[in-house]
Amino acid sequence: MGFSPLPIDLLDYRDRLKVRGAEGFRQVWDPVRRRYVAWTPEEMVRQLLIQYLTGSGKTELNRLSVEREFLVAGRRRRYDLVIHDGNGHPVALAECKRPGVRIDQATLDQAGRYNLSMQVPCLILSNGPTTWCLVWDAASRHFTSVGDIPDFLGN
Repeated sequence: MGFSPLPIDLLDYRDRLKVRGAEGFRQVWDPVRRRYVAWTPEEMVRQLLIQYLTGSGKTELNRLSVEREFLVAGRRRRYDLVIHDGNGHPVALAECKRPGVRIDQATLDQAGRYNLSMQVPCLILSNGPTTWCLVWDAASRHFTSVGDIPDFLGN
C-alpha cells in the first residue's frame, strides 16, 4: 500500500474493555451503544479503537457512532465507526478488521467506497496491532498517510 502504520498497538488497551460471559458466549461493553454486544475479534478491535480515541483525547464518546447502516451507490452497507465534529457532521471513517487480517489495498478500497457517500477527510484502518490513518490532501487529490490520528475535538 505504501503507507506507514501508526506507532500504536490497540491490543495494549485490552485491559480497558469490560467483558462478561464464558468462552463461546462472551460479550463486550460498547460505551457508544451503551449495551453489551457479542464478542467477535472484529468487535474487539472496534472497542479497542473506541478506547484509544476517547482515552487519548482524540474525540469524545458522544461524537462516535458505531455500525450504522447507510447507502453506497444504492446498496445498503454498515460502517464500523464514524467520528463526528461538534456539529454532527462525519469527519472520520474507521474500518476495523480482526487481528491477523492484513490491512491491504482491498481494505483501503472498501473504506474508499464507503467514503463515496460519507465524504470524510480522514480514514482509519485497523486490525488491532496495526493501524493506519489517512488524511485527504486537497492539493494532490489523494489520501496520504499521516503519523498520528488527528485530534477531532477542535472541530
